[in-house]
Amino acid sequence: MRWLAALPYQRRVCVECGAGDAEVSYFMAEHFNLAIATDPCPPKSAYPVSTETPIGYVKCRAENLPLPPDSVDMVVSMQALHHFNVARHLAEAHRVLSPGGIFAALAWSNIELPIDVRGACDGFLSTIDPFWEPERSWAVSGYAGLAFCGEKVELPYAVMCRTVPVEELIKLFRGWSAYRAGQQDCSNALQTARANLLRLGRSDIIISWRIVGQVFRKTGSLSRIPDVNRPT
Repeated sequence: MRWLAALPYQRRVCVECGAGDAEVSYFMAEHFNLAIATDPCPPKSAYPVSTETPIGYVKCRAENLPLPPDSVDMVVSMQALHHFNVARHLAEAHRVLSPGGIFAALAWSNIELPIDVRGACDGFLSTIDPFWEPERSWAVSGYAGLAFCGEKVELPYAVMCRTVPVEELIKLFRGWSAYRAGQQDCSNALQTARANLLRLGRSDIIISWRIVGQVFRKTGSLSRIPDVNRPT
């Protein structure tokens, strides 16, 4: 995130789209004059923000940002781009970005687990796989094929790591959208995974996710809405 914050030529305004709890905005508030979180359905815990909060929060869609042209130095989303009308969002991001501004569409890759833990959970992970939303494969690929009217910036290798006990890992699995969508078919597989994990006798487990995505620097002017080769 520090690498990303340092990319724009100016650091006046950062806009996070599909912000949810606005975790990225809170970080960027330390690096920009103003960080604005946007979401069409903000969580009650995040919106409206109090006067003491270091960010602004605007209830709006990523395809229709209530900001003037060339007024923003970064437009960023985290695990959200695949929920937008992508072509319209790209056009809107290009409109509000200043010359040299940064467009970043980031996501989390698949969870990475130690080999023995992966083996203990294989049955569960295979069972829930058909219940993931179709767009997820594009997100975990880092939005492969995304085109933006600008210069591509290579995303450095970065991983978020956590150390969790077995029960916290099971709680994480229960929170996945695929599990919630297929709970009737997946609950037995989850219980089997839990039993397998307990048999391993681990007191804690290191889990990680790579940060993936596409980053561009705005150049030129937008003569047409970019073509987006979204996988089907």
